Amino acid sequence: MRNELKRRLKRGEQVYGSWITIESPLCTEWLSTLGLDYFVFDTEHSPLDIYQVQTLMQAMRGDSKTTPIVRPWWLDIVAIKRALDIGAYGVLVPW
Repeated sequence: MRNELKRRLKRGEQVYGSWITIESPLCTEWLSTLGLDYFVFDTEHSPLDIYQVQTLMQAMRGDSKTTPIVRPWWLDIVAIKRALDIGAYGVLVPW
């Protein structure tokens, strides 16, 4: 999958996305059909863990151009590596 979000940001275009904080593969699949540019899967301020995020990312439609981004629970190298290992195209690190 090409990182369409990165390309659009480099061109200075507006992008739109959604924060995902609930564990619902059905909702994530449905949202991935709306043409949003990104999802931020928030594991800092929600009950989601990395395993649930992986399931939600797998629920995204294969033809979706939505870029998955993970917000780890803390500035932790292991959390960041795990987010990238499960397929995140980026991380939004809390400070």
